Amino acid sequence: MPDFLLSQILVTFTLIIECFAMQLKDKDRILALLSLSCLFNGLHYLLLDQPTAGYIFLFSSIRFLLSIKWKFQWMAAASLCVSLFITIYTYTGLLSILGFIATVFITTGSFSKNDKFLRLMMILGGSLWLTHNAILWSPVGILVEVIFVGSGAIGYYRYYLAGKLKMSQQD
Repeated sequence: MPDFLLSQILVTFTLIIECFAMQLKDKDRILALLSLSCLFNGLHYLLLDQPTAGYIFLFSSIRFLLSIKWKFQWMAAASLCVSLFITIYTYTGLLSILGFIATVFITTGSFSKNDKFLRLMMILGGSLWLTHNAILWSPVGILVEVIFVGSGAIGYYRYYLAGKLKMSQQD
């Protein structure tokens, strides 16, 4: 099986997991599912000869699991340092930079104790990964990020905006 086809199959698992994850309310469950999705996504990038994205996602799989239990800011900083090291060590150009910046948003959100902030950071980071995947031309990867960002926006709306809109309409 060609590497490109296998990469698209693996990222399809990411797609399915992330669609479900972003509709959950429980932040710990979201993070656990994102950990699993990062594993598949990392392998997808490695098959597409994108070592920065691949290793950042494999590390992110571990980072999401750690952030379920511990929300220490020093862990977020340490995670960002590891991601920066990965980026420098595997640097291949613009895609490496985009992936690192996206990771900064997502890491910051995942170590936050605030679900609302987590969702906003995931939307911002996902938007950068969408740009990354469009430049790379990973069709299912593009779809993953479109759905991830869209699903995150829908979840944000459901949990944080819809109630406010109802209350303002009742006034």
